[in-house]
Amino acid sequence: MRIDPRPLLPTPSDKAPAVEAVRPVQARANARFEALLGKREQAARRSLRGELEQALGCEAINPELFAGSRAQELLHYLLDEVLPRLDAEPEVRVLAEDLLREELHLRQSLAQQRAEVQQP
Repeated sequence: MRIDPRPLLPTPSDKAPAVEAVRPVQARANARFEALLGKREQAARRSLRGELEQALGCEAINPELFAGSRAQELLHYLLDEVLPRLDAEPEVRVLAEDLLREELHLRQSLAQQRAEVQQP
């Protein structure tokens, strides 16, 4: 007995069934999908609106909290405590440190000028 390694070719009677046509998307499913998207967008807008109202709803901040030595204390705290723990790229840290030191220097020179003006 001899084995033929070639596969048998299909005979004309072994036709594959016809491919069914793809049905179009049902209008009902499409409308439901659009409604879900709309709800998601509304929820996102409500969330953002709530956060904005909460941020604006706080009482006015007294500017005296940041006047005089208090602002300098805050800047020193940022430089000494917050900046070293900041999880940022080295360039960002250097830029932040430069900005804080410049602001600290500016406030120190303004405080010195005020002191000179107040002394007769």
